[in-house]
Amino acid sequence: MAVPRPMKLFYFGLGLIAVLGAFLIFGQSRLLQRSRSVTETLASAPQAPMGNVAATGHVLGSDSAPVEIVEFADFECPACARFAILEWPYVQERLIPTGRLRWRFMDFPLQGHTNSPAAHLAAGCAAEQGKFFEMMDLVYNRQNEWATEKRPERYMRDYARQVGLDLSAYDRCVETKHAQPGVDADYAEGEHLGVNETPTFFVNGREWPGLLVYDQIKAIVDSLAPEGGKRPAATRARRP
Repeated sequence: MAVPRPMKLFYFGLGLIAVLGAFLIFGQSRLLQRSRSVTETLASAPQAPMGNVAATGHVLGSDSAPVEIVEFADFECPACARFAILEWPYVQERLIPTGRLRWRFMDFPLQGHTNSPAAHLAAGCAAEQGKFFEMMDLVYNRQNEWATEKRPERYMRDYARQVGLDLSAYDRCVETKHAQPGVDADYAEGEHLGVNETPTFFVNGREWPGLLVYDQIKAIVDSLAPEGGKRPAATRARRP
């Protein structure tokens, strides 16, 4: 016997509601699982002896943010570039402005990456003019241009021009290596912590095992500092 059209619509509606409900339940369970996963991962990681890390690095975010992620990175490292290009923009745009996350970039030029020291010095000189993260973005996005060149300094100076640095001050900084002590201090902290690859991340003093992506970082921040609490204002980039 044929089912009347109104009943067909009724059953179709019930089926649609069931599918949507299952989808929502599945989505919520995935979110809870991800939150538990990052929480369990952090809880199982030993607390690292962070030493003088708080006095070093390049910082973006509020001083009172409840979550701090420390990243040891090398400008010539392909994995670091992938993180900077694919994941970092979302962290910078969506999480740091909430006041819940502070990011600390630590210079860690790996031995064997012969062009990396020039890039770290150039970014340090940009930091002296308050534009470290702007320079970092350009250096990573143009990594294929300078990483294998014999004179990477020429590219760095062009990037300095593009981010709007005072080139006279930049040139003096590079010539005198004025920013080099900061790079060396970051590297020394990494050695103290046993860092031997890049990127290496520490979340509130606990080493994260492996790479991070934006979804994991958001889950970490949401689990350690849920939305709805007091949000301190984000601050400008600085070196302590």
